[in-house]
Amino acid sequence: MEVLNIKAINVIILSGTCCNPSLASVDEKIQTQIKEIAKKGEIQVNISIITISAAAFGGIAGVSRGVDTFIRSLISDKGMSILPVVLFDGKVAFYGGLASVTLIEEKLKGCICE
Repeated sequence: MEVLNIKAINVIILSGTCCNPSLASVDEKIQTQIKEIAKKGEIQVNISIITISAAAFGGIAGVSRGVDTFIRSLISDKGMSILPVVLFDGKVAFYGGLASVTLIEEKLKGCICE
C-alpha cells in the first residue's frame, strides 16, 4: 500500500486589527473562505493570523527577506489599505481584502504543485 505524502500549506493572514479592530471580520471571512476551499479540494492548511505590529517588530517566520521588503514597500506606498496580506508558503498570494474563490483555488493548487 502506497502512503501519500500530503503537504500542508502554511497560510499567514497579515492583519491590521491592531490598528483597526473592525478589520477582524475581514480576516475571519478570508480564513473561512480558505478553509472551505481547502476542504473541498482536500488540501491541508495551517492558518495563522499575525498583526502588522507584531510582524513589524518580530518579523514573519518563514518569510524571505525579499517578501518582507515587498510587504513593507507596499505599506509604505499604499498605507494600511493593502491589509490584509495573505501569504501561502511564505509568498504573497493576495492583499487588500477578500480574493475571489478562483484566485484562492489557483494559489492553493500552485503551492501543491511546487
